[in-house]
Amino acid sequence: MVDAKKIEFEFKKYMDIYKADPELGHLMQQMTFQELFNEKFMKENSKFASMDDMLFKSDFGLTNPLEIEKVNQDKWNAFIAKNTECENWHQFGKLAMIEWMKTVIDLWAQLKEKRAKDAKNAKKAEKKAQKEKE
Repeated sequence: MVDAKKIEFEFKKYMDIYKADPELGHLMQQMTFQELFNEKFMKENSKFASMDDMLFKSDFGLTNPLEIEKVNQDKWNAFIAKNTECENWHQFGKLAMIEWMKTVIDLWAQLKEKRAKDAKNAKKAEKKAQKEKE
C-alpha cells in the first residue's frame, strides 16, 4: 500500500505548482480520464492493464469511469483496495493525478527549454544574416 500522508503531501505540493502557473492550470483543465489513468499508471499501480480492463473485471457493469459515482462506494473502495496500491478510489485518483502532474511538469520544462534554445538560435541566425548583408 502507498503511504496516505505522502500522497497528500505530494498532491498538495503539485497542486500548488499548478495553481501558481496559469498555463499548467489550463493543461490540467483539459486532462482526460485516459491521460490520467493511462496504461503505464494502471500497470504500475494496479492489477490491470488499463482502465477499461479494470472496469470490465470489476463486475459492477461499468463501461466508463464516469459511471463509478453510481455504484456503491464502499464496495467500489473495497475493490480498489484489493486490486491497487491504494486504500480507496479517492486515493487512487490522487496518485494518478500526482503521476500525471509530474509528467506534465517534466514535459513543460523540456518545452520551455526548447523554446528558449530556439529563440537564442533564431537571434544568432538573425545577427549572422545582418552581418552578411553588410
